[in-house]
Amino acid sequence: MAQRRRRSKIVSVRGKRPINIDIVFFGAVAVYICVICYMAMSSEHIAGYEVNTGSLSVNHTYTGFAVREERVCTADTTGYVSYYAREGERVSGSSLIYTIDEKGEINAQIRQNAEGVDLTDENFSTLRGSIRSYISEYDSMEFSKVYDFQTSLEGSVMDLMNQNMLDSLEDTGEDSMFSRVYADDIGILEYYTDGYEDVTVESMTEEMLDSSGYEKQNLKKELVQAGEQIYKLSLSEKWSLVVPLTEEEAAGFQEEERKFMEVEFDRDHTTAWADFSIIHVGSIPCARLDFNNSMVRFADLRYIEVEFQVEDETGLKIPNTAIVEKDFYLVPQNFLVENEGGRGFMKEVYDENGQANAVFVDMTLYYADEENYYIDPKESDSVTGQIKIPIGTFLVEPDSQERFQVGTNRTLQGVYNINKGFTQFRQISILYQNEEFALVEEGTGYGLTVYDRIVLNGEAVDEDAKLLTKDEYKALKDEKKSTGSDRFDVKGIIAALGGGDNILEISNCATRLRLLVKDEKAVQSLEEFKKYGAIGLVKNGTSIQVIIGLDVPKVREQAELLLGRE
Repeated sequence: MAQRRRRSKIVSVRGKRPINIDIVFFGAVAVYICVICYMAMSSEHIAGYEVNTGSLSVNHTYTGFAVREERVCTADTTGYVSYYAREGERVSGSSLIYTIDEKGEINAQIRQNAEGVDLTDENFSTLRGSIRSYISEYDSMEFSKVYDFQTSLEGSVMDLMNQNMLDSLEDTGEDSMFSRVYADDIGILEYYTDGYEDVTVESMTEEMLDSSGYEKQNLKKELVQAGEQIYKLSLSEKWSLVVPLTEEEAAGFQEEERKFMEVEFDRDHTTAWADFSIIHVGSIPCARLDFNNSMVRFADLRYIEVEFQVEDETGLKIPNTAIVEKDFYLVPQNFLVENEGGRGFMKEVYDENGQANAVFVDMTLYYADEENYYIDPKESDSVTGQIKIPIGTFLVEPDSQERFQVGTNRTLQGVYNINKGFTQFRQISILYQNEEFALVEEGTGYGLTVYDRIVLNGEAVDEDAKLLTKDEYKALKDEKKSTGSDRFDVKGIIAALGGGDNILEISNCATRLRLLVKDEKAVQSLEEFKKYGAIGLVKNGTSIQVIIGLDVPKVREQAELLLGRE
């Protein structure tokens, strides 16, 4: 009998897998990092800048009027002109400037036959010298000079060929019908005139400083009459440039007692030193620059652009983006009160019976001139949110019956200091400014010092929103000391706002909940909000601000969850 095989019944039981604590932990960390990154990216940030000493090159570009010793030469006879000397060339008594042909026949023959004229060995030697000179002064960074050299070399070749043609005509006696004219002095040759050739620095007028209507007359022509202007010579390397200045600039240079000035010419970016002095052309203050070189490079210009190379200015260096303008009220200095409550003013208020009383109001002083203190028109009380000294308020002078009504305002330039975690305006005095940075005076009573931190983009600062005010910062520190907790009762805050039905809109800035409510009367007092962790309250009709601090994004998110508005 076959043995029956016994089947064993195996039952598989699936047990629970043990929880991997490491995975849970790292997963939680990852979620936390994502939440933090989201909050950081979605909230508004203020970039800071650390103030340090620095310098800026203080260079000023001007347009000056050139005064030179010039002489305009005229033609002795009437005829057809052929020019042989190039403009801007230094010439002497042996330099052929032009020829005059009474009938024009010889000049036409020269032009027709010039291509068939060969250069002599002496001519080639002259050209080789020009080439060697160019090679020795070659600068790979000034490639434009290659084209200048090409033009110069071509002109030299043409001049030599024309000269050879003239020599051949002279040998055959065919030049008797025209005359050669050589330079009558040593100088720089120009073929233009502008009517200012006889002007001296002493004879200049205000109108000459204006280049807008300037015109040049070209002297080159095919046919010239006897007595007509035909070329001009600049006779001396000594020349002057008269540069108009502002009254402030002139006063600054005079105060420096500057005797010399290094300038950079805009045309070719070369530099030169000049004797420097301050003069007046009519009522316009001007800088007089006297040079003894460089004239040859600018003989074709009457108005020349230059840049003064003055010494670097030093001071506190800040970016221009940090600079803002802010309006302040002016209060006479004799109205200031100093007591245990700080520094401030006696404000006139009225009781229920209409009786006037003076109460002390502490105020931040932002600047002081010879007569007045500067106070912020928007400085508010941290408890009530009300402006401390509104426009039209009367202040009372201590120990006197004198009254002053607040209203006169003046604008100051400054930056927002954030050393202590709250924005504080600091007045600045700008020494010099370029397109990117400004140098400001150091050591002023209400200004900046080295290592101060300021807001990089001052125009983006909303003092009511971006950072804590001074009073709010103090309140936050006191709140943390008293409670030892950063937690907020968001439900309580919603209730203090009149409940969820009273809240129409909710948002936040860096430190505050911003809300729009239906009924502002339903919003509770600051003391009620403080019970739930808030440190301040600002009411402006139905627009409400609850000051929370830097945890405000978390509070807003929780409030939106409770309100069902995520």
